[in-house]
Order: sequence, then structure tokens, then C-alpha cells
Amino acid sequence: MISPARRSPLRLWAIPGAMLVGSLAIAGVLLATLGDEPANPARTLNVVDAGELRQPIHEHADWSLVIRGQRFDFSDPAFVSTEDHTLSPNVHVHKPRFTVVHVHREGTTWDEFLRSLGFELTDPTMLAKPEQTALKLPGGEVLRVTATETFKFYVNGVKVDGIAGLNIAALSRVLISYGPESEDEVLRQLAAVTDEACIPQGICVSRGNGNGEHGEPEPCSGGTTCTG
Repeated sequence: MISPARRSPLRLWAIPGAMLVGSLAIAGVLLATLGDEPANPARTLNVVDAGELRQPIHEHADWSLVIRGQRFDFSDPAFVSTEDHTLSPNVHVHKPRFTVVHVHREGTTWDEFLRSLGFELTDPTMLAKPEQTALKLPGGEVLRVTATETFKFYVNGVKVDGIAGLNIAALSRVLISYGPESEDEVLRQLAAVTDEACIPQGICVSRGNGNGEHGEPEPCSGGTTCTG
């Protein structure tokens, strides 16, 4: 009789080796079975629109874009959302107040709003250096910082480095100014920024009830449940 100490190493590994081979064979069968299994709709991963993850709100802000001394006209139908055609469900402009932004999702930035209108703003709030600040217009022209023309940004009367990455705050007044204007000239542009966001917000009823110029209800006026 052979003592345990003198058993062949091959015989000692025989049983574990067989167990390993068997395990691999079973795993192969399982993988093959899963591979042949038809897709189960219940297992499908549904990707949710990031906008839907933000809470619905209904807030308003005033703003103005001035380029070389001329205020940009946002009454053009290309920039106005209607009941039949909404440029963005999260943020847009309605008649009759074309300088008032309607915000319908929390966390909505000025970048999101501008892009919905065909603009692209790059500024320090988007991790760009001040000298790299630029604004691409819907027609394709790009305004850049030069030796004579610069960008000036104001939020509620305070000069800031940029606004693109900032959330649109309720009842805020925002100015984007580009050109060679002096500080005094820019301050006059700032004074001309409207303060009408309170009207559709429904908190300055003495100035209006949010209705249109001809008595029709202004889309998405008052309350917090409107989503259009």
C-alpha cells in the first residue's frame, strides 16, 4: 500500500482539475443559453431625457442683448415660441414680451436658452479664459474679444465675468453687451433692460395681469404648473 506522502502529484491534481473543467463547461452552456435567449422588453434600459429629471417650475427673467450699440430684436418669429411651435419646452420667449424669458425647468442655464435660439456663448462660466469669450450668432457670425471690442455682462446691476453657465434666476435682469462702448454707455444699456418679468409671474398685477396686448391670455402666465 502506498502511503499518502508517496502519492503521485498527478493523482493529487486530478480531482480539482476535473472540477474546474466541469465548471467551465457549465458556464459555457449558460452563456450560450443566455446568448440565444430573445430580448426581454422588461430588461430594456430606458434612458430618460436629462431635462425630465429636473423639477418643473414657472419663473421669468428680463434680459437684453446689445451688439455695437443696437439691441437685438427677439420679436422675430424665428425666436418666438407659440402654442403650435415651441423652440424648447424648458425655456423660451412668448408674445407679447420678447425680452422676458419663461423658464419651465429648474437648473436651466443661459447657455441652454441661448442654444435654443441658435446662439452659442462661450465665457469664463464655461471654463473659458476672458480673452476667449465669444458669441456665435444664428447666422454664423462669431463675435470675439478684440483690442477695441469686448463683452460686458451684468446680472441685477452687478458686472460679472459671464452668464452662460449660470442658472436663469427668477425676476433677474441680465445684460449682454458687445462692442467698443464706454462704461457709461453700457450703464445706459443696463438701465434700458426691461423689468417686466413680474407681470407674467403674477406678482405686480397693478402693471398687468399677464394678458396679451389685445386681451388674449399670455401663454404660460402665472402659477407654477404650466409646461408649455
